[in-house]
Amino acid sequence: MLKFAMIGLLAAGSAMAQTASPAASTAAKAQKTPSAAASAKAAEPSQGATKSATPAEAAIAPTATVITVHGACAKQSSAKAACVTHVSKREFDTLLKLVLPPNQPETPQIRRTLAQRYVELLAVADAAEKAGVQNTPEYALLRLRSLAEAYQRQITQKNQTVPQSEVEAYYNQHKDEFDSATLRRLYIPKADPANPKATPDEKAAFAKKAEDVGNQMDERAKKGEDMDTLEKDAYKALGLTITPPSTQIGPVRKGALPPATDKQIFSLSAGGTYKDDEPTAIIIYKVEKKETSPLDKVKVEIERNLQRQKIESKLNGITSSVKADYNESYFGAVTPPSAPKPRMANPPGKK
Repeated sequence: MLKFAMIGLLAAGSAMAQTASPAASTAAKAQKTPSAAASAKAAEPSQGATKSATPAEAAIAPTATVITVHGACAKQSSAKAACVTHVSKREFDTLLKLVLPPNQPETPQIRRTLAQRYVELLAVADAAEKAGVQNTPEYALLRLRSLAEAYQRQITQKNQTVPQSEVEAYYNQHKDEFDSATLRRLYIPKADPANPKATPDEKAAFAKKAEDVGNQMDERAKKGEDMDTLEKDAYKALGLTITPPSTQIGPVRKGALPPATDKQIFSLSAGGTYKDDEPTAIIIYKVEKKETSPLDKVKVEIERNLQRQKIESKLNGITSSVKADYNESYFGAVTPPSAPKPRMANPPGKK
């Protein structure tokens, strides 16, 4: 039951295996037979690593023993029986898929290093079970956590493939979510960056002038004037000597901007403008082009969304089906959130 602790330590050992010196192995060559090679075709390839099996490795049957551990047998049924644990090729390959990062080459020295870590962990697990660790509260908690994490991984694996019909249905129902806009943006600061020590009156005067210039630029933008020209004129009118930011933005996906700004921008047609009065700046947007991403460009994104929805729905269904009563004398009473007080349009005595 220390499987997941083993996996963590084995994964750490995989990094060390990459710098280990190569070790020749002759055990696999000794098992090369035609019947074993035929049986090896049924073995599942490792999905977590890039593997190029040699003929000798391919000849090993999935059920063939690749590790024989002497002295670790916590579950032996007879005290007189030899204390031996056999690990088959299929069992060890399954372990490799769990601990090796994707696309990491699966070399003989990495397999050997992980096998050595696995034997060490078997020895410690054997000693732990003989010491009764499995009967402790700590183990019970670790078991619950390991089961929950393993089940979540299982749910994730079962939902890795999303039918094309579901992807197309989602795209058609949420097509507006895949809208994007190519924008031009004029940014007019309300404070002079060249005068950080300005007095309050100077700051107020500059902000007022920036608002006036922003209104003028907004009117000119609505008439179709070039945004780069408007930016130069705005900075000249304010006496700004800093290099202004580029006016070109995009394409910007729907939902990437602040909600209020996003709603205004995507309600416009191509050529439309919107003036956003922010606390620190006047920002004028102009929509150059609007388009909707085709299905083939957002398919992977949709698949991820559907996968996440299915996993969350499954887990929420499980947790919501469980009800618990808590002893308030021990945990304390739960105070419900207070309802907001109704606001009066005209308080008493006020017109």
